[in-house]
Amino acid sequence: MITDVHTHYWTPEHQSPPWTDGLSRVARKHAAVEIDRVTVDSYLRQVSPAERTIVFGLQAAAAGMWVPNDAVVSFVEAVGGQTVGFMSVDPTRADAVEEVERCHQDLGLVGIKLGPIYQGTSPLHPLYLRVFSAAERLGLPVMIHQGAIFTDSGRLRDASPALLDDIALAFPRLRMIIAHLGHPWIYETAVVMRRHPHVYADTSALPNRPTVLAHALTAVKEYGVLDKVLFGSDSPMVGAASAVEALHRIAAHTQRHAITPITDDDLHDLLHRPSFDLLGISAPSAPIPRPEDSITPTPEGTTRDHAHR
Repeated sequence: MITDVHTHYWTPEHQSPPWTDGLSRVARKHAAVEIDRVTVDSYLRQVSPAERTIVFGLQAAAAGMWVPNDAVVSFVEAVGGQTVGFMSVDPTRADAVEEVERCHQDLGLVGIKLGPIYQGTSPLHPLYLRVFSAAERLGLPVMIHQGAIFTDSGRLRDASPALLDDIALAFPRLRMIIAHLGHPWIYETAVVMRRHPHVYADTSALPNRPTVLAHALTAVKEYGVLDKVLFGSDSPMVGAASAVEALHRIAAHTQRHAITPITDDDLHDLLHRPSFDLLGISAPSAPIPRPEDSITPTPEGTTRDHAHR
C-alpha cells in the first residue's frame, strides 16, 4: 500500500501576495493539473496510485496563504476513503494553541502542518514552542516545512533543519516530518533524523530536483535512516504517479553510478512504508476512491464522489 503523506488543499480564494507573486517560480513538469486550485476530482487524479493520503492547507499570513481548517475538514469528507486531514495554525497568532485544541477535539484533524519561514518566524520562537508543546501533549504529529521556499517571506536562517534538533530535544515524544527532506540542507536533515527516534522526512517536491533527491536518498542511506523517509508527492505541484516514476528513475541511476546505490528493495520499502503507523495515525476503513469513479459538482463549487455523499 502506497501512502502519500504530503498533499495540499487550497483554492485561489485562499491565496494573495507574496504567495501568488512567487507561484510562477514553481516547476510544473510533474503536475497533471492546475496548481493553484484543488478539487476532489483533481485531487483523486493527482494522488493515484496512493491508497492512503494526508492532506492539509496552510495558514501563513506573512506568505499570503490562509486555508481555513474547517474547509480542510469539508474537503476530507468530500474525498472520503483513507484520506485524513492535518490542521494548520500560524503560531504568530494569539489563538494558535486554542485553534490546535479546537481542530483536534471538535474537527477530528489528526496532525499539524507548520512552515516557519512561510510564517515569517523561527521554529525556536516562544510562540512556536507553545504549539510544539500542545502537539506533543495531544499526540499530534507535525509536518514542518523546514527548507527553501519560492516566496520572499521569512529568513533562510530560520529554515535550517538543524534547528529542529533543539525542538526534538525539548519535546522528545513529538513526531515530526521534515518536508521535502529539508532541501537544500539534506545532510542536516539526515543527521537530525539519526539523532532522534521520532523525526522523519518525506520525498515531496523533490522529483522537480532529481539531482538533489538522488544525493538525499544516498545520504540518508549512508547515515542509516533511509527507513525513516516517507513517500510524499507535494500534490498538486507534483502528482503521486509522476513522483513514483521519478523515484524509480533515480534509484536506477544510483544503481549504475552511485557509490551507495538505492536498491529495488530500498525503493519498494520506501514506497510501501507504513507511514500512518509510524506517525500514530488511525486510518479510516474505507478505500480511497479511484479517479475514474463518478464525480459530480456540488453547490459549493467543489466536487464529490457519489459513493461518499
